[in-house]
Amino acid sequence: MKISIPQAGVGAARVQQVKVGEVRLGPAQVGRLTLSDLKLRTATGVAQLRNLRVDLTLKFALKWTVGLVIDMPDPFGDVNLSDSGTLDLGSVTLGIGFGHITLPGLADLALDLPSLQVPDLSALIGPLRNLNLGAALAERIRVDGLVAPARGFTLDGLGLGSVSAQGLALDGATVAAASIGRVSGGSLPLAAIGIPGVTLPAVTLPRVRCGHIAATANPVVTKLPTADAGLLKAALAVTTTAAFAMDELRIDGVKASASIGEIALKDVVLPYEILDLSLAQVGIEQIDIPQAEVN
Repeated sequence: MKISIPQAGVGAARVQQVKVGEVRLGPAQVGRLTLSDLKLRTATGVAQLRNLRVDLTLKFALKWTVGLVIDMPDPFGDVNLSDSGTLDLGSVTLGIGFGHITLPGLADLALDLPSLQVPDLSALIGPLRNLNLGAALAERIRVDGLVAPARGFTLDGLGLGSVSAQGLALDGATVAAASIGRVSGGSLPLAAIGIPGVTLPAVTLPRVRCGHIAATANPVVTKLPTADAGLLKAALAVTTTAAFAMDELRIDGVKASASIGEIALKDVVLPYEILDLSLAQVGIEQIDIPQAEVN
């Protein structure tokens, strides 16, 4: 024999202990992340430039101008024999090797930002396991399609074809334990989250290495004084290009630390999923059963 309860309303249920095996959080969407009063401090020990080489390329050019104008009587016009041009005089490259250069230490770097905003931020949060939430109160609970007990029951010496009842009310009931394998929903909206006074611990790196480094400066044109011989004018122009290269940049004893006045997250949307929910010592204060049938 089984008791079928199509629908039951539970006014309130008190749970003395709630344990959650695992909570899976979906990708969090943050409308705006604001960092206030960001301070960054870095310092270094010894810096060394390994096998530093500098190449200077000097390119020479001679710019000349010939000016000759012959005055002619009217009605003839003046005769202009002026001309100009540039002569390429070739180039010279000077290579200078400095070997290893050791610097006693780079200056401390201090970076202060009053405010830094990052819009439309996405973050992945790992699962939360073995949560003990303590006591809880659940209200407005409705149970549909309840059949109890699952294996039925018998009454010796009493035969009933069927029994139906309507409008039943129970003052209370208790449940020793209940478990839910999975609870999933939409998302948890949070208007704002504030984290004040965040200090990141100092980090020390024993040695920082950077491989082959090469750079070329922009060409610099230098004009020497112009030689003027009347009909002929000439000026020497020198174009200088500097290129340096090193095998390795080595910095020892790098120290860095940072502090943030406040982290503010606005318009946070957090999907969630709860697995292995356990309820122990459940006390149900009131149960309303609109209709019950015993077959």
